[in-house]
Amino acid sequence: MAVKRAVAGVAVAVVMSAAASGWGALQAALPYGRTFYQTNEEIPVSVLRDGAGGVADMQMTLAGDDGFTAEARFAATRPAELLFLDARLLRPAHYRLTLSVGPDAAAVEFDVCSHVRRSSFRIINWGGNPRNKGDKQWSQGEDNLGYNLMLAHYCPYGDGDTIRAGVDYMRCCTQSGGHQMDLRMECDWSDPYVLAGGRRRVARQALEDRTRGNAIGVHFYDEPGLTWWNHPVTKEMTAHGIPAQVRSFIAAFDREPLSYHLLDPKNADHVAQWRQWAYWKLAFMDAAWKDAQSGVSRVRPDFLSVTQSQYGFSAFTDGYYSNVVRSLPVVSGHGGYHDWGPGYFNPSYTLEVARARDFAKPCWYLPAWYGNTTADAFRLEQYLSFQTNIQGMDSPPDMDLAEPDRVAAAPGIVESNKLMLQLGTVFNVMPVTRPPVALLFSLSHMVNHQATRDIRFAYAHADAHGTTLPYAYLAGKLLQQPFMVVLDEDITDGTLLADHKALILPSVDYLSPPVMTALEAFIRNGGLVLKTSDCELQLEGSVDIGMTPELPTLKQIEELKKAGQDKEAQVLGTMRYQLQAAAKMADAIKPHLDKAGIRPVFECDQPGIVATRQAQGDIEYLFAVNATHDLEGDPQVGVKAVTARIELPGDGRPVYDAVHARPEPGFAAAGGRLGGSFRFGPGQMRVFARTARPIGGVRVAAPIVHRDLAAAGNAVSLAVSAVVVDTAGGALGGAVPMRVRVLDPQGTPRYDLYRAAAQGVLSLSVPLGINEPPGNWQVTVQELLGGNQGQAAFAVAPLAQCASLVGTAPRAFTFLNDRDNIHRFFRLHQDVTLVTGASAYCAAAADRLSKILAPWQVRCTVVAAADVNRGRAVTEDEAATWCGITHTGRGSVKAGDGNPPSVVGYAVQGPVVLIGSPEDNPLIAFLDDQKTLPVTPAKGVFPGPGRGLVAWQADMIGLGQESIAVVAFDADGMGEAVGTLYEAAAGLEPLSPYLRPVSDSLKPPAAAARAPAPQIVWQAILPDRVDAIKADAALQVLTHDGTVTTLAADGKTASQKLGGLEAPTADAPTPDQAKALAIPGRVLKKAAVAGEVTAAGYWGGFVRVTAADGTVRAAHQFQHDIGAMAWLGDRLIVGLSDGSVVALTVK
Repeated sequence: MAVKRAVAGVAVAVVMSAAASGWGALQAALPYGRTFYQTNEEIPVSVLRDGAGGVADMQMTLAGDDGFTAEARFAATRPAELLFLDARLLRPAHYRLTLSVGPDAAAVEFDVCSHVRRSSFRIINWGGNPRNKGDKQWSQGEDNLGYNLMLAHYCPYGDGDTIRAGVDYMRCCTQSGGHQMDLRMECDWSDPYVLAGGRRRVARQALEDRTRGNAIGVHFYDEPGLTWWNHPVTKEMTAHGIPAQVRSFIAAFDREPLSYHLLDPKNADHVAQWRQWAYWKLAFMDAAWKDAQSGVSRVRPDFLSVTQSQYGFSAFTDGYYSNVVRSLPVVSGHGGYHDWGPGYFNPSYTLEVARARDFAKPCWYLPAWYGNTTADAFRLEQYLSFQTNIQGMDSPPDMDLAEPDRVAAAPGIVESNKLMLQLGTVFNVMPVTRPPVALLFSLSHMVNHQATRDIRFAYAHADAHGTTLPYAYLAGKLLQQPFMVVLDEDITDGTLLADHKALILPSVDYLSPPVMTALEAFIRNGGLVLKTSDCELQLEGSVDIGMTPELPTLKQIEELKKAGQDKEAQVLGTMRYQLQAAAKMADAIKPHLDKAGIRPVFECDQPGIVATRQAQGDIEYLFAVNATHDLEGDPQVGVKAVTARIELPGDGRPVYDAVHARPEPGFAAAGGRLGGSFRFGPGQMRVFARTARPIGGVRVAAPIVHRDLAAAGNAVSLAVSAVVVDTAGGALGGAVPMRVRVLDPQGTPRYDLYRAAAQGVLSLSVPLGINEPPGNWQVTVQELLGGNQGQAAFAVAPLAQCASLVGTAPRAFTFLNDRDNIHRFFRLHQDVTLVTGASAYCAAAADRLSKILAPWQVRCTVVAAADVNRGRAVTEDEAATWCGITHTGRGSVKAGDGNPPSVVGYAVQGPVVLIGSPEDNPLIAFLDDQKTLPVTPAKGVFPGPGRGLVAWQADMIGLGQESIAVVAFDADGMGEAVGTLYEAAAGLEPLSPYLRPVSDSLKPPAAAARAPAPQIVWQAILPDRVDAIKADAALQVLTHDGTVTTLAADGKTASQKLGGLEAPTADAPTPDQAKALAIPGRVLKKAAVAGEVTAAGYWGGFVRVTAADGTVRAAHQFQHDIGAMAWLGDRLIVGLSDGSVVALTVK
């Protein structure tokens, strides 16, 4: 009889033999509490029996749904065992693991999913949504809605649903969000008591996530910034004189900083002191993240530490300048949203200023925020940021696609997700291209302004320099001439001179002497310096552009504000009018650039087409994004379709359409130039690629299968390499987007990946399982500029056995790298407190530990857990700004020892070893409650009779304290755990980490049945995303730019016109169809019926055709989202988000 029961939150399968036996019931469970795993982790399986039969052999059978089986026999197993099944050796599949001892058997089922993401470019669901759980998380992946990373805050981890979706995971805003910790103004980021609480929070999260195979790091905070307070002398709200900041300055310099209310702007010494202070305090934010990162890295050195950092670039008094996460491996931020400032340009403007000078590490960015954002505005803001060469793009919680039909922006989200997955890979292998023209954002100007003109000046946008900066930024966009933001440091270190031809100084009244000296050298060496007319610098050789930009409505705004009509005034300051100011500035700048021979990225008759160039070696990319403002639409976000003529130099180089992987047909040569008219939908992006020589093909080297069954975690791998060549066979050096497909003997894709060739060469290694179908395989590599591809074959031989697939723990159970952590623990700490539980065997264990650790110079003090089960004493200074491991309200922490230990830590100092179980040791119970033990202990279940668990933690018992939990529910188990702890402390590692089976065998999988693929009859490329199709006597297609295209039966264009499409073919699914066509992990979007056959189109590009009886007639995964579907006779017509229209036949 089989019984399912929940034990300690883990589904446990209990299978008992029908006849009574001396062996008793056998139980098997998955102690990680989930049924989805990845090919980069081990799967622990706990096994229990009542032990009446004593020591006995155990038989294991692992069966995949593809016919694969693995058999193994373990000799002399005990009543409680922990198997470690190495999923790194398995191919993705559904598996059933059956264990038997004597006549009894138990089984668990689970899925193994690939940990290799389809694209190396990050598409990120930032924050998530409470509705996004279970099967709805399953639909998030790259072949579905297009994500490969979940920054989860509002949605649960659950059963590892993101794993089956093929999505990596990070907890979002682990510390908190909103400027200061826990929204407490007294909690400044310079305060060690605040930082300590933040470090504990991220360490706790890392401990919880360390056993999750798809967890890649911890996200810290949203919108942090140094605090303000009511100054005790001036009685005004100010960012100056914050006690924690002053305390830190005194510690560093042994003197107090000059107080802001005592600053005399005419006193040169005062001004110098203030400059020192203003620059010095800019280290606080990065120091906070460095501290938090230490908490994460101590738990998992491979985890990424990420925080939001870019939104506040103008808040130099609040700790911002450009990038404040210099210590972290990834720059991550958000806008600058479109409801203020330069509208839909605000997100990319914020990104480009905030990222200045910090291009050497990946950047992930969140442009849009509001749930009512349109699909047009969303894709526009994504593309404006994407083209700057970043490595990840986010979408916000209110646009979570758990239910895409409820999100207005959904078509734009999935469209842009898919396109950026395809093309964004090049940004992982090529540096940011610096354009000819630079735009200065000057800290020395701002600090000088604060010190000499207005001590209350705290934000860049509050003076002329910060006001003019976005106008200059927009002017560059209107000129198809991006102005790259540079900092003072870029001038002094020679970057400006080396990489730029011109510099624009927007309303600058001061630059530090080193900056001035470097600018003079830049001019002497031929550099062009342009300045607005209000620029007060006396810089010989600089050029006044003859104007200072301002809103054309400025006087009206001032009058309205005087009249108290603030809302009306706000409208007159929106992007619409900022673009007018920028246009005048562009007109003033352009003649000077023309005279200097500085040409735009391309010539264009529409100023709303934003151009960006990214280039390396033989290949350059020209991005064209339609940001044409709709004067009849919203003044902040109104964007419209437009037809634009684009001209390029006719220098003999070919032009490719990088969106559709083909030679670009839209350009024609005339007068030594290439020119063409292109229709752009609102917010649409086109990408042209030019190569030094025509692409001739892709040469794929012989793939290499490498096997080393002794190499844990990398036993079987496939190495793939390819080179992109020109028509003469020579290599093309540069970044090239590539599609790599690895096909098994049945032609089923094992991998279908987007990667980029660096310098024209692709080299990657992917894992294979020991249970891959044997036979002849194929690798196909396609370059995604011209569409050329190459193939190579390789063979996979079957394996008859692999004992390293599974093993049992020889001693007490440890997980991941805890044995290494324990070894380091006893090398760093010579004075350790042993905290014992109430059970009698705990005292005996403490006595034993004290003796066996003494030769290692470890001195042990033994205390009872009951005696330290209270909060540690805190002082009044600590209590004022203390932040606990969870949200801590103002005034909730009091001086003394009456605070909850969960907030302030326990009344025990230094490194500790906790002995007992959650039942008899409240400190261990706290670790379990905080989910920081790798597995939940439960009496009689885990670790089981006679067995123990040893687990390491950091920052949980108290600030900066390391701890080791030695867990068992009986004396025998505790004895094993103590001995295991000693082995780890002494560095005594067994020759093999597990006890391997005494015999094992493998049977390869059978040929898998697969749905037939439809045949592509023809494909047409139309101007924009397909919105609707009308299929009757002719085929008419409406694309999002407003073009109606009539296609002939062979897919060729018969006519095109602007206008609507009358009575398009209905393809919205009915409620009955939605129910009948539902597929787990897919979200139905379109349905089209032809007689007894129904075609279903799912969000993300999957199409399935079924007969009336439910038989699958055909299935196909497109690379882009589905916009519309219709039957034209016996052909299924599918319109896609990249503008493709595809005709399919189904057998």
